[in-house]
Amino acid sequence: MSTSSIPHFPGVPDLLVERYLCDELSSEEARHVEEAARASPALAAHLRERRAEKAAFALVRPFGPVRARLELPRPSRWRMLWRWSQPVLVLGVVLAAVLPRLHSLQEVERVHVRGGLTARVLVKRGEVVFEQGPGAVLRSGDRVRVEVEDVEGGALYVLAVSERGRVTPLQGFPATGGTLSMVPGRWVLPGSLELDDAPEQEALVVVLAADARDAPSPEAIHRWLEQAAREADFPPSLTPLPGTRHAVRTLPKELP
Repeated sequence: MSTSSIPHFPGVPDLLVERYLCDELSSEEARHVEEAARASPALAAHLRERRAEKAAFALVRPFGPVRARLELPRPSRWRMLWRWSQPVLVLGVVLAAVLPRLHSLQEVERVHVRGGLTARVLVKRGEVVFEQGPGAVLRSGDRVRVEVEDVEGGALYVLAVSERGRVTPLQGFPATGGTLSMVPGRWVLPGSLELDDAPEQEALVVVLAADARDAPSPEAIHRWLEQAAREADFPPSLTPLPGTRHAVRTLPKELP
């Protein structure tokens, strides 16, 4: 996997660029990015490319239907009262059938929230953008981005591991541009990775460390994955590292 496509522009951190593209900067911060873009043709080209990618991604995963569901009017009070005014016998039968199912759904929801961390791989192949699904095989030259979703947030790290046991830090480490801090919610990480034609399979490991003093250091996270990568299994079986949660996404690739 080639990491050369992760942009690094002097004086303009990658996270600042991503926030600029999401219109999350103050006017002064946005002016700083725009002045840097006027002075740097590479940064200006990167901003144009990222805007095109965001537009293509919005076509694949539009927010409109989600917004419509969020803005649905709440049921009126009188309708709620009418619903509960049904005969007691019918209500008892319904509750007897539904309550066990509701209890099961609540258990599932608690498990989902407790696990929390979810990582998705978004693929750009030519002008087409799609989410990697089950059975999808990637190709050399595909560009991938990582979308992370979590209910708590924290310090975020992304590493690549090959079937030969090679571990490569990609994001969140001192050598890759510094720490990535994620707030609760969903975030498409800045930068993209390009799959090369190396004849080996690879996987992405996303690690989220709690914002606490006892959270492991970036070096400890790197050593943890290197030790697991020495095993014969691929992707490696990962024992949870205290103070962190992780997600693994394999990148099955066409091999020559």
